[in-house]
Amino acid sequence: MKKILMIPGGLHMGGAERVAANISSYAPEGEFEFHYLVFEGHDDVYGPEIEARGGKVITLPPPAAGYASYVGSLKKLLRENRYSAVHSHTMFNSGINLAVAKLMGVPVRIAHSHTTKTERKVSRRQRIYERIMQRVILWSATDLLACGVEAGEWLFGKKAFSKRGVVIRNGIDTDAFAYSEGNRSKVRSKYGIASDDYVIGHSGTLIPLKNQEFLIRLLPKLREAVPNARLMLLGRGEQSELDRLKGIAADSGAADSVIFCGGVMNSNECLSAMDVFAFPSLREGTPLALIEAQANGLPCVISDRIPCDAILTDLVKPLPLEDGKVWIDELIKARRDLPGSYSRKIEEAGYSIKTSYAPIYVIYCADHR
Repeated sequence: MKKILMIPGGLHMGGAERVAANISSYAPEGEFEFHYLVFEGHDDVYGPEIEARGGKVITLPPPAAGYASYVGSLKKLLRENRYSAVHSHTMFNSGINLAVAKLMGVPVRIAHSHTTKTERKVSRRQRIYERIMQRVILWSATDLLACGVEAGEWLFGKKAFSKRGVVIRNGIDTDAFAYSEGNRSKVRSKYGIASDDYVIGHSGTLIPLKNQEFLIRLLPKLREAVPNARLMLLGRGEQSELDRLKGIAADSGAADSVIFCGGVMNSNECLSAMDVFAFPSLREGTPLALIEAQANGLPCVISDRIPCDAILTDLVKPLPLEDGKVWIDELIKARRDLPGSYSRKIEEAGYSIKTSYAPIYVIYCADHR
């Protein structure tokens, strides 16, 4: 049985972390033993599932707490376990992980990109670090993977990704995310949502990047046209960000119409309770949440900054964030239409978790020595 070291950095609730956890969930039985390296300070949401499947979760202080100490601990871990592959999901920091893995003779060394460039201002020091780490990754990695072309080009460079890169689709359990009338009734009852309320839904970690503030500020205007409209937010974040968003809702007079659900493990059920899915992110890779919403048959109103490779059906309407009025118009007129047919469409597009990660398992079995 081949040992695989997965380095997601954390196993908290999030798209990249869920992908890392799912890779072991759907691996061929009996072929691999998965170890997950996570950094102190992160919630361990997926760890119990991983360990129940025979995997192992290993915790170390983050590299930033002391790079020399981290490298020493990683070397010790690699020496003791003799891994067949190291699969790093920590973006530019993957350079450190894979350089150590190469020096320690690990035959398969994978860097996996899950997002595109940041919208925030990056310091000169950070830019220099990213350039150095990109070169280290290209030197040390045997395989360059990404959730989409834009994500691959950002981390590895356009030229390198075109030559060496492989797109790995972020697969989902299409059956679990199919629309269910039973789930719709159950979830609405749990959150006190009336059967005739018009629910605008969103799924994403509560961080400025996901831009939930944009939706909260739209809600009062939207309710002028649809008085029974409510905003349902799935996802957790730092307490400071939750308090900030709640403050915005209160100041705008929409506090009673915003439902903060927190981190939920049944997002597939919650999607069925929604009438339209709103996704105003400032940037993304290929977001799982948007693929899941399409599988559920939800009309999706999204930021035009999201890569087009996440648009898999006719349900999706990209809009500029600069025009709030057009967002309100589209959110109001969106309606579900034959929602049960869309889970099959997502599967046919190649985003079924049963098949999307198959290329990774082939890579794990390669030997580049």
